[in-house]
Amino acid sequence: MNLTPNRLSATVDTVRAKLADLSAEDAAKLDAEMAVDWNEHFQYQEQQARAHAAGILTTDEALIVYAALGQVGASSNGGWASGTDTATKVAVTLLMGELLSARVKS
Repeated sequence: MNLTPNRLSATVDTVRAKLADLSAEDAAKLDAEMAVDWNEHFQYQEQQARAHAAGILTTDEALIVYAALGQVGASSNGGWASGTDTATKVAVTLLMGELLSARVKS
């Protein structure tokens, strides 16, 4: 993920463009794979809050993560907030992987 100002929005746009090349079936499979359970939902929100407090994420980036997950995820959308699209789910998941990797290394 490119760490430029609102890199998360840029990543969502990149993922969205790549999703356009997938079949509807493959896109649906990917969306299902992005489902988060309650523990993951909580951990993602915790990670975004820590990263924002540490200055790793901008306020805009942290708000994208917060809004994508919602206060309580919708079971009808794989634990994400209602209306969160697949591209945003993928981008947030990639970000969480990077944040967790950086935390393990420090």
